[in-house]
Amino acid sequence: MLDKLEFFLEHDCEGLNLDPILVGVSGGPDSLCLLDCLVKAKRRVIVAHFNHQLRSESDQEAKHVHDLAQLYGLPFVSASQDVNAFASENGFSIEEAARKLRYRFLFAQAHKLGAMVIAVAHHADDQVETVLMHFLRGAGLSGLKGMTPVTLLPEFDSEIRLIRPLLRTWRKDIEAYCETYKLDTVEDLTNLDQTYFRNRLRHSLIPTLETYNPGFKLALLRSAESLSGDFQMLNEIVDDFWERSVLEIGEGFLAFNKSVLQAASPAILRNLFRRSASHLNSDLRDISFEAVERLVRYARNEVSVSSEIDFTDGNQVFIEGDRLFLARRSAEIPTPYWPQIGKTVELKVGKPLLLGTNWCLLVKEVASIDDLESIYTNTDSYQAWMDADLIQGDLQVRSRREGDRFQPLGMLEGSIKLSDYFINEKLPVRGRRTWPLVCLDNEILWIPGYRSAHPYRVTNSTRKLLHFELSKTSS
Repeated sequence: MLDKLEFFLEHDCEGLNLDPILVGVSGGPDSLCLLDCLVKAKRRVIVAHFNHQLRSESDQEAKHVHDLAQLYGLPFVSASQDVNAFASENGFSIEEAARKLRYRFLFAQAHKLGAMVIAVAHHADDQVETVLMHFLRGAGLSGLKGMTPVTLLPEFDSEIRLIRPLLRTWRKDIEAYCETYKLDTVEDLTNLDQTYFRNRLRHSLIPTLETYNPGFKLALLRSAESLSGDFQMLNEIVDDFWERSVLEIGEGFLAFNKSVLQAASPAILRNLFRRSASHLNSDLRDISFEAVERLVRYARNEVSVSSEIDFTDGNQVFIEGDRLFLARRSAEIPTPYWPQIGKTVELKVGKPLLLGTNWCLLVKEVASIDDLESIYTNTDSYQAWMDADLIQGDLQVRSRREGDRFQPLGMLEGSIKLSDYFINEKLPVRGRRTWPLVCLDNEILWIPGYRSAHPYRVTNSTRKLLHFELSKTSS
């Protein structure tokens, strides 16, 4: 046992700062075996115990671990919190609530005490149960690979590593070690309570599966190790695709190149979106298959949907032009690639008008008409020419108002609600409220990026022109 632990620390933890190691100790056989081996390996150890307040014996067990730490001559830290209350307040299962509070405590203590490594006593039987649990709930490679011997948990800390030195050691060998060295362990009776999902797997399902294959646990453990290698290879592919597809990372949002996403395989997209969801919410552990598939079909333009879809709790997905956004609903997403205006401003001929920080609007008089054909065939929607003699009055630029109507170029009679026009042109919802409108009094002359108004179009009788142009600027 000791040889296996020293090999793990030397090879799996190569390059890590193992001085000191904060060890999570519950008082059970697993954690006491880990603690004893680390002490025998002459590692500098800090004992950490978290009291979940789930059983009447919890306080007594906390004292027992404290006394053991004193017996070993090791520093001891502890904390206590009502897991039941925390689970009820936040809608977590007891298992999830206990995990969150325990790891919050361990990582906080490690940070406080300068430990860059936290050791916990997960073993091979735990790995089998974890993989089987993920399989039954429905999981991809990230779940079926199980736990990793050395890992980061970004939801708790981005630098401190969690290590599992006993992950390849079976429970029976741990119990034999404790018996051989007469370790004073405590028994957690909740491990027998089959109201807990994991306990039902341990005491009921796994023994049944072993009647079909006596080597079931070893076979599943080896499968998990094999899938872990596959997952690492897939991650390298996703890393490359992430670099090619992500256009912008902001506070609470990610922007992707829609064209790149549409050309990708569903398998790559599934992994990309799972990673993206975790990037936005590090606490997020389970993302349903249905949610991921809905997003994959949306990104590949395989389904007709509204302007946005829900992904996971609090996160939405929407498309704007050639960008696909994955964002928290609360995110303030900037729009530097759109022209926007906040208040009504006067537009003077020959004087540049800055819209935000990235756009400049300029209107110029054109005294002579040399080439009507080039005006008629213009395809740049950020330029427009109009009959200057028909525009009498002050020009202004504003955002939309209730009741706005527009007669776009080509509509010979009548007008259309501006809101309907925006919908027809698929202007993104976020852009409609503050999209700049060039107006004469209350009449819309031009919607930059779209069309000018039909009544002010250039004809063969036009003698003088106004040339409107909206362009991006660096200053």
